[in-house]
Amino acid sequence: MTQVSNPVEGADHKPAVKVVVEVNNDKVTLHEDRPTGAEIKAAAIAQGVPIQPTFQLILKKPGHGSRVIGDNEEVHVRDGDKFRAIPPDDNS
Repeated sequence: MTQVSNPVEGADHKPAVKVVVEVNNDKVTLHEDRPTGAEIKAAAIAQGVPIQPTFQLILKKPGHGSRVIGDNEEVHVRDGDKFRAIPPDDNS
């Protein structure tokens, strides 16, 4: 994660954050370190990853398995985190 200091003295803004993760093997730059699942998918879509907002987002953690990330769930992300976005199952 790279933090860029704010050049405005006395500003009450947090430093800018840049975190690079992977979604379906494509690099995606996030500008916060605690985005929601929906925000991760939106950033991926905006950066050309061929997924849809309705896809299921899965965080892949080596040695810790995988877990589904809900659209409203905040995730603490770090550079190099890997996500998989897959179409929802249609069991109807």
